[in-house]
Amino acid sequence: MMTGTDNESLLEDGSQGDGQHRLRIWQKIVFFMLGLIVALTICVLIRLSNRLAADAELKALNHFREIYSGRSGHLFGH
Repeated sequence: MMTGTDNESLLEDGSQGDGQHRLRIWQKIVFFMLGLIVALTICVLIRLSNRLAADAELKALNHFREIYSGRSGHLFGH
């Protein structure tokens, strides 16, 4: 038996008629790929952030070593 109203398409008894729509296989694949791209992007950004932090730390250590050894010619503005 078919049921329906003016603003809804006809639905067979037992089908999902409460506004829930099933995703098609291509939609599932697209959402999966989108999630995978987002996860990989986050991993790349974290890795770049860690690399930049490590480079900044190394530059700071080298700078303080130069100051400590007295090789800096303009130490404290002199």
